Amino acid sequence: MKRLFFFLLLSIVFFDCKDGKNEPQPASADNGLVDLTELPDSLKAKEIADSIAAIEVNKEAILKSLTKKTFLLIKTHNYRALDSLIHPEIGIRFSPYANINEADQKFSKKEFALLFTKNKNQKYTWGAYDGSGDPIILTAPEYFKKFVYDAGFENPEKLELNKTIGKGNTVNNIHAFYKGEDFTESYFSGNKQKERLDWKSVRLIFKQIDGQFYLIGIVHDQWTI
Repeated sequence: MKRLFFFLLLSIVFFDCKDGKNEPQPASADNGLVDLTELPDSLKAKEIADSIAAIEVNKEAILKSLTKKTFLLIKTHNYRALDSLIHPEIGIRFSPYANINEADQKFSKKEFALLFTKNKNQKYTWGAYDGSGDPIILTAPEYFKKFVYDAGFENPEKLELNKTIGKGNTVNNIHAFYKGEDFTESYFSGNKQKERLDWKSVRLIFKQIDGQFYLIGIVHDQWTI
């Protein structure tokens, strides 16, 4: 079980956080990692159950590390590696403000892979701007620059698990919309001289499958009218 947990944990924190570009190593006899496909079904189920229990104990450290990894991949525009973190069945939803709804742009894992390649110049409607109500019509690279990575979130002022830090006038419904799921919030308090009205944060929502966490949502938040 320890070997399997090590494998699962390694799959999250495997790369050097300074460059965010290394790729994970597959399980094999050469590297000593456990390949679940070679285990009997009964043993495989037990190994997975034991590993999930162990991961629950270390969930905060794992998800905070995964959060840092995610932002480093975004910072370095390594979207191919980022695609590997997206939930294979649910896909990923993007919300420009704290109030999340079904109409927010959602992409399957396959669709996301095209956002920064074949469809990088295609504009999408991501919601409406706070205040004016005008539609947010941007390409994926433009949206990421404004509503995903508009600060150095790989090294935030504060980082919390399943706790909301930033609070504005927009109703934050993350606990209701993503009920039972885990999320991190990376937060900057803003400039004191501006009365902290320029605070901002990004929440990453994760869903676990057999001990592996996948991204299912990215929510941007800031002071709103």
